[in-house]
Amino acid sequence: MPDRHGPLRPNRFKVELDGITIGGFQRVEIPSKRTEQIEYREGNDPAHHKRLWGKNSYDDLIMERGAKKENGDLYKWRKEVDEGKLDKARKSVAVILQDETGESHLRWEFTNAWPKEYQPPTLQSNTGAGQGNIATETYIVTFDEMTRKDV
Repeated sequence: MPDRHGPLRPNRFKVELDGITIGGFQRVEIPSKRTEQIEYREGNDPAHHKRLWGKNSYDDLIMERGAKKENGDLYKWRKEVDEGKLDKARKSVAVILQDETGESHLRWEFTNAWPKEYQPPTLQSNTGAGQGNIATETYIVTFDEMTRKDV
């Protein structure tokens, strides 16, 4: 029986690209979000600074999945960037964390996202069959804004 009251586990999730679910992801790193700290002091203030907030910044979204012939959708997305079609390449990405039953609970949305880097698989001949090793492709995605929502 699933534990619906405890913390969610990180192994059940899905990824959407412009509202369409894209499967096969093994690993997704949700980026950190931080706010710049600005120190401010007027001439007649005490000797210490006031700390104010500045702009928000984000790390990159990192998505890794098994490489196979049918996985061309993400590579086509990257190819739009290679061809200079950045307006066409900007898409909405969502990562949805689910419970053991497949019910969605948390959703991270990324606006105006585009793949800034593609990392092909590292190939290695000395890994034996049945060891769970598969070729993976990694897409590093940048975006304008990230929001976290309860579903």
